[in-house]
Amino acid sequence: MHNQGKSIREISRELKIGTKKVRVWIKNWNSEGRLCNKKRGRKRKKMCNQLKYFIEQETKLHRSSVFIEKKKFEKKIMIWGAIAHDVQTDLIIINGTVNTECYIHDIIKKSNVIQLANSEYGEFKWIFQQDGARPHTSKKTLTYLKQRCNVLDPCPPNSPDLNPIENLWSIMDTKLKNCNPKNEEEFIKIITNVWDTLSWKTLENLVISMYKRIDLVIEREGESINSFY
Repeated sequence: MHNQGKSIREISRELKIGTKKVRVWIKNWNSEGRLCNKKRGRKRKKMCNQLKYFIEQETKLHRSSVFIEKKKFEKKIMIWGAIAHDVQTDLIIINGTVNTECYIHDIIKKSNVIQLANSEYGEFKWIFQQDGARPHTSKKTLTYLKQRCNVLDPCPPNSPDLNPIENLWSIMDTKLKNCNPKNEEEFIKIITNVWDTLSWKTLENLVISMYKRIDLVIEREGESINSFY
């Protein structure tokens, strides 16, 4: 709008927002036509620098120490799974709301994610990455996890491009497109089978892609790399 000759006041009235916010938007609008959130970009770059340093110090390319988890799917059914090099947890199905207690006892403990990773890499030789859901970042959850493993804290919000498992959910979505479960029980069986039959090559490629993602974010000063993934 501003490039079309409209004044800040005109834009403010049309969008029904304050002129101060309009000025900030115009200032942060980049050449690609996207808003640049410099604060968020710095956090993303800082996180990637921390991850890169850890990986360079503690691991080799063929043994990634980045552990990734994410929730997704229907509103009434939450699925949870974690992947790493040579490691895949069982798919956890939760009906209803997940709070801190549920996350610790019914997901973290039930999945044996910490034991599996420790068995593969050794204690405190890997990083557990979560999204920003409240049960994941509550004081009780972080205290529990930090006593048992390295935790990426905090993880910048709205950064699916730094979470390869998001791509895995998309792969699963594609596999589920032609499935027509008749009820919840059948749906759970189908999605569990899809998770269990994912190829190790698929998982490995996604995990290893974290190296390139980290370098790209650092190179782009924290900007989004969604166009690459």
